[in-house]
Order: sequence, then structure tokens, then C-alpha cells
Amino acid sequence: MERLLLVTSLMLGMNSPITMLAFDDVGLHVFTVAWVTLSLLIVGLLASAAQALARVVGRADDIVYESMLGLDHASAQQFYRLYRSRHPKNVAFAWLCSVVAGPIGAFGYLRKWRLFAAAVVSLNGLGAWWIESWFSVPQIVLMENRDIAKWAIDRLADTPAGDRA
Repeated sequence: MERLLLVTSLMLGMNSPITMLAFDDVGLHVFTVAWVTLSLLIVGLLASAAQALARVVGRADDIVYESMLGLDHASAQQFYRLYRSRHPKNVAFAWLCSVVAGPIGAFGYLRKWRLFAAAVVSLNGLGAWWIESWFSVPQIVLMENRDIAKWAIDRLADTPAGDRA
């Protein structure tokens, strides 16, 4: 028990003998319970966000598929070229950016510069935006990619049928 107390106090930077005496067995147990609870909370939030991500990724492919319904082969190819030319964002990569770097990483990848600046100034909302971004970033990417698909369809409608090859 003394070794665990010593290791824990060294990890926390509490290496003075006075601090070690004050950090008794009860304090160690409270610290351990709090650490385990916080770890389980974070793992639960990540699992919940990953489930939401899986649902959004499935819908992201549906956007392109639904937009291409009813198009002939040449029009579908032209639509896909137009869609890809606007660089649609990857939902999984944006979510990974939000998990690793918080909203700063995700908003930078999405080129949402006003939100990026707000995240920098507020220090990621003092941490609150970090967890919130795990849930909101996939939806932001989905809406952005849907706007790109709508733009491509509108552009395709403006293109004469002979120029679509």
C-alpha cells in the first residue's frame, strides 16, 4: 500500500513528505474511485459518439446515391465529378479530428474559420466544446456534403445535355 501511495503521489507531483502524510488511505481510495468514474464516463461518451458516427456515415453515402437516382450514366458521372471537385469532407476523419484535437482540429479541417476562432479564443469552451464536438461534427459534415450534392445537381441542371460527356 505504501508503494501505491508513493507512486500515486509522485505521479501527481506530491513528493513532499508533508503532502504524502496528508494523502492517507482514505484520500487514495477517493482519488481512485473518482479516476475510475471519470474514465468510464469518457469511454461511455466516446462509445455513444461512435454509434452516432456510424449512423451518420451510412447517411453520408445515401446523399450521393439519392442525388444520382434518375440520372443517366453520363449525367451520373458528371454529377460525381462535380461533387468531388468541391472536396466533400470525410465524416470519420472529421470525427477523429474532434476526438484528438477537439473542435479546433475539426473546425480547422472543415474550414469553419469563425467557429475555429471561437474555439481558440474560448479554449475549446473550457473543455465543454470538446465533448460536444464528438456529437455535432458528424452532423456538420453531413449538412456540408448535402449542400455540395445540391450544388452539383443545380450545376448539372444548368449544363446542356450534350456537354455532360
